[in-house]
Amino acid sequence: MDGVPQTAAEEWRRYWPLVLAAMLGMSFYSLFAYSNQMFIQPLEAEFHWARRDIAFGYSIYAFMAFLFGPLIGAALDRLGARKIGLPGLFLSSLAFASLSFAGSQIWTWFALWFVLATVGLAVKSTVWTVAVSNAFTHGRAMALSVMLSGSALAQFGGPFFGSWLIHNFGWRQTYIAFGLGWGGLALLVGLFLLRDSPRAKPAATGGTAPILPGLPFRKAILSRAMILIFIVNLFNSLFGSGVTFQLKPILSETVLGEGSAAMVAAMAGFAGIVGKLGTGWLLDRTESRWVPALSFGIGAIAYYLLLDTFNSRAAMITGVLIYGMFTGAGLSVTAFLVSRHVGLRSFGAVYGVLGSMLMLGSALGPPLAGAVYDHYHSYHPLLWAVIPVCVIDAALMLFLGSYPVFAAGDAEPAQIN
Repeated sequence: MDGVPQTAAEEWRRYWPLVLAAMLGMSFYSLFAYSNQMFIQPLEAEFHWARRDIAFGYSIYAFMAFLFGPLIGAALDRLGARKIGLPGLFLSSLAFASLSFAGSQIWTWFALWFVLATVGLAVKSTVWTVAVSNAFTHGRAMALSVMLSGSALAQFGGPFFGSWLIHNFGWRQTYIAFGLGWGGLALLVGLFLLRDSPRAKPAATGGTAPILPGLPFRKAILSRAMILIFIVNLFNSLFGSGVTFQLKPILSETVLGEGSAAMVAAMAGFAGIVGKLGTGWLLDRTESRWVPALSFGIGAIAYYLLLDTFNSRAAMITGVLIYGMFTGAGLSVTAFLVSRHVGLRSFGAVYGVLGSMLMLGSALGPPLAGAVYDHYHSYHPLLWAVIPVCVIDAALMLFLGSYPVFAAGDAEPAQIN
């Protein structure tokens, strides 16, 4: 097709502004989860809330995303990312900043999270993943990895900036800074750089909606590959989100102590970038099932080291770095596998369903982790439970079939490699 980039280099020259805008949008969305670890202890100290209840605030957002995520995915296939993402960034920035208004009654905390949950649907990962996937073919894995590195920026920035801001200005001002500052930057960049790929021009713009290559929604959602991907990500999200939400408190109770916990937690963000870019580079060059398997399986090593069995700072830091690489690689692998196994025809709707599965796990995981701590006064039972989950996830990834090859308009693979 004339005007369609024929190489990965041509795609990057044309669409790098889109990737940058999507990366910042992804970073702000990820901040909802990764910043929470910094607020647990200040909120507990001021209001004497249980950690389970503090964690349930994010669960409200996750439940809403679970219920309505597929609708957002379907809307993206019709309207495109710009018309959904930009209003979402504007409203979510205000809603995230409004968490600073939480009062001593726990219902105020829940109510503010409900507002964020409602408007935050428009900035969930599906928005940015669809925008990048529609623009890239030859360099899609790396483009998705760069975009998803936005979550690693939040994984670093949440603890790093959050620790400094809370210490110097308090938790309320920190929510305002994160909402209006971080969210405002993502919105500003998106206004100028976020553009949908011309080849995926939505029907709502007045043109005829193109039939992109790939499976229709029903066939895609029931395919063996997608069922395996759903199961793996649900398990990983259910158990792993609890650790993500509680990482800084987990580290505070190890040999690292309170003083080093926030800085070491922030290091996971740098490792996450390495994990995303490394898997993106590999996935663009190989179809080996061992890349997805190892991306999920390596988490077992990270969680074992986080148990602080060796009473060693070096071992704990190594565990955090591996944890960052594991969480980073998992996101990149999942987005790429979905795009390759079901194509782009119904990618938004399919990824929206997958996002709902992830958010179901994220809704249940954090309060479960908080309840574990409230009962046992330790995170060790949680960490021991996650280790076998990583091993099972890795084994399931080995059963994925080869990538199908689609032609534009096909409802079935043109061939199987």
